[in-house]
Amino acid sequence: EEQRRRALAERRQRHYRALLNAAEESATRRLREKEAEVGRLARRRGELENRLALLRTETMAWQAKAMADQVTAAALNAQLEKAAAAPERKEMSGDSPPAEDAESGYEDPDRVERERACRSCHYRRASVVLLPCRHLCLCDACDAADAALDSCPVCRFVTTGSVRVLS
Repeated sequence: EEQRRRALAERRQRHYRALLNAAEESATRRLREKEAEVGRLARRRGELENRLALLRTETMAWQAKAMADQVTAAALNAQLEKAAAAPERKEMSGDSPPAEDAESGYEDPDRVERERACRSCHYRRASVVLLPCRHLCLCDACDAADAALDSCPVCRFVTTGSVRVLS
């Protein structure tokens, strides 16, 4: 009986040791897997942080370019308004330039060069620049009629506004 008890106790001890060894191996394996996953995630986080820094830099560059383009557009608009006002001042002062050839001064309103025609109606002269793509492609009437125009008819880029450039 005593031998049986010892044998059972010894068997139990071996069984407990085997269970503990199996649990320890499983825990060690899981720990190694989790450490590897943490390493992969840390590398991925570093990659994403680098990408975020690159995108922030790129965003700042695009914003600076947009601001420069807005300044250029405003300067060009001011120049156009100044140029449009210049003939009016000359007419008021009475100093008119010598008359040019009468044929070259007449422009048939029905005839518009194909390159300068409105891309919407194809009839009137284009006089509106779409922003931000800066295509001169719409006439005043089509710009006013197509106020809900979402994209440029030339490049299909989403429009943010328009500027009238010719009188």
